[in-house]
Amino acid sequence: MKASGHRVAILLLAGMSAMGQQPPAHAQNGDNSYSIEQEAALGKQLAAELRERTVSIDSPAVLNYVTNLARKIAAYLPDVKFPLTFGVIADDPCDTVHEPAVLPGGYVFVPAGLFLAAQGEDEFAGMLTHAMEHVAQRDGTRLATNGTIAGIPLIFVSGWGGGCPSGLAIPMGFLASRRSAELEADVLAVGTMARAGFDPRALVHYVERVPVRPKGSVSAVFSPLPGREPRLATLSAAIEKLPSVEYAAAPPDEFAAVRQEVRRLMEQPVRSDSPPSLLRKKLR
Repeated sequence: MKASGHRVAILLLAGMSAMGQQPPAHAQNGDNSYSIEQEAALGKQLAAELRERTVSIDSPAVLNYVTNLARKIAAYLPDVKFPLTFGVIADDPCDTVHEPAVLPGGYVFVPAGLFLAAQGEDEFAGMLTHAMEHVAQRDGTRLATNGTIAGIPLIFVSGWGGGCPSGLAIPMGFLASRRSAELEADVLAVGTMARAGFDPRALVHYVERVPVRPKGSVSAVFSPLPGREPRLATLSAAIEKLPSVEYAAAPPDEFAAVRQEVRRLMEQPVRSDSPPSLLRKKLR
C-alpha cells in the first residue's frame, strides 16, 4: 500500500499564530529562542495535524516494540527535555531513507517503510536513535530560530528528517544548516547506539544500502539531506573513535515478527476511519 498523495510536508508560522502567540525573535549562533513550554505546545499542535494527515498503524505489537526499543535507547540519551511520544504511520515522509518524522516537543513518527527497509533490529535502532538525537538537540526549533522563508519562520519540511521538499524554494543557508544537523545526529547516534549495546556499524550498512533521493526528486544541490558519501565518512570517523568491542547480536525473532506484522497491515489493511488507522483484526 502506498502513501496517499499528500506528503507529510508543512510550512508553519511557527504554529504560534494559530495559538495566539507570536513566533520568537531570531537568535544568533545556533541559539534556540523557543522556550520548552512553547516547543511542547507547538509539538502537540503539529502532532495532532500530522495524525489527521496520515494513516496510523495502531497494532499494539508494533507500538509496544517501538516504545520498548526507544526506552532502551533513551536510557543512554542524556538531556532530553521532553517526554518522548512515538507513533507508527503508513505514510512515509520520504520513501527512500525512511527516516522517522520528528516534531518539536518530542514527537517521533516512525514510517512503516523503515520496518521493511531495515535488515535487522540494529539497523532499525540506528535510524530510531538518529531521530531521537534530533529530539535531544531540539533541532526543529533550533533551526527555526534562524531559518526563514520570505520572512516566515520555518519549523520543518516533511517533519524533521527524511524530508523531500520537491518544489519548495528553500534558502541555501538553511539547507546547509539542516545537512549539518543531520550529520551531527549521525555522530551522536553512533555513541548512543554503542552505549545502549547496539552495533553502530549497522547504521553505516543502512546508509550504504538505501537510496538518498528518489528518481525525479529535487537535485542534490537543493536537497536537505547530505549525500551518501559525506554521511558514510562522518559515521565511519565517529565509529573509529569508539573502543573496540564485540556487540551482542540482537535475537532476530522479535524484529522479524513485528516487521511481518507491518507488512501484513500494509498489504491487507484493516481500516478504522476515525481516526484513520490500520490495525490487525482481533483474534476470536
